[in-house]
Amino acid sequence: MASSDFAGGFVLSPPPSSVASSESHSPSSLPHPRSTPLRPGGSKESYLIRHLDAQILQIQRRYAKRTTFSTSALTNGSKPPIAETWAGDVKGYSSMKETCKDVEQLVDVVWMSGTPSLQVPYLMNLAMIVVTAVHGMPPSPKRLFGLLGKLDRAFAGLLQGRDVETGEALPGFEGRRGVSGTEKVRIRSLVERTRVSVVEAFKRAEFEFDEAEDEDGDGMDTADDGELVVEGEDFEREDDEDDSWDMQLARVYDRTMVELGDSLEEPNIGVITESRQYNRDG
Repeated sequence: MASSDFAGGFVLSPPPSSVASSESHSPSSLPHPRSTPLRPGGSKESYLIRHLDAQILQIQRRYAKRTTFSTSALTNGSKPPIAETWAGDVKGYSSMKETCKDVEQLVDVVWMSGTPSLQVPYLMNLAMIVVTAVHGMPPSPKRLFGLLGKLDRAFAGLLQGRDVETGEALPGFEGRRGVSGTEKVRIRSLVERTRVSVVEAFKRAEFEFDEAEDEDGDGMDTADDGELVVEGEDFEREDDEDDSWDMQLARVYDRTMVELGDSLEEPNIGVITESRQYNRDG
């Protein structure tokens, strides 16, 4: 899906190393961004915006015409209606793996731009597409967790102003944080919604596996009360915790939550909880 076009010297496809790591589901891998942000209103920025808007619309169209549905997306045993008019003549997604692959390629392109004014809104847009896909399709665990890890690293980095894994300062921040309070509120809402949606999707126990994944040995079951039950010694190994789905569920957007800190708490609306009581007698 990623384009190999040039826009005044700006490449709209991730480097080969990024594609390779993406294909192997390397967690939270991101390409190296530009050293300086794109000039606001310049030809490179305008071309990139047009490219991203077109590719996002293509993803939305393919999702609307998807051929695989989760039980939560079905009504009375029938497929949800397809928006034929606006979706156009496109091939629908047959799995979440395909959806995540296209989204992940755009995440790489957005990150490579090194332009916070584009990175923040477009990454939120792409993250919302992921939430929609989680509701509407059976999850492909490896691909989904890989994409969520990449988005987590990106959001956490933007909130901190530097790459949370390498410690490198991100272009466009110049030692200051460039995410507004309104954007933090939106990211917070997106994070909370995603974490709930992913857990609910895994509780349904409907999965699509890559060929390398073993459906019979996934080590996961769903208890009668709806709680996730992880079975098997493979998920107890200290040297391979990444194989444990319950651990990965717990890590969804965990670095972003740390960066948001207290802003993830419920807003103070005049109700003093026990943990926030203070002595007024003095």
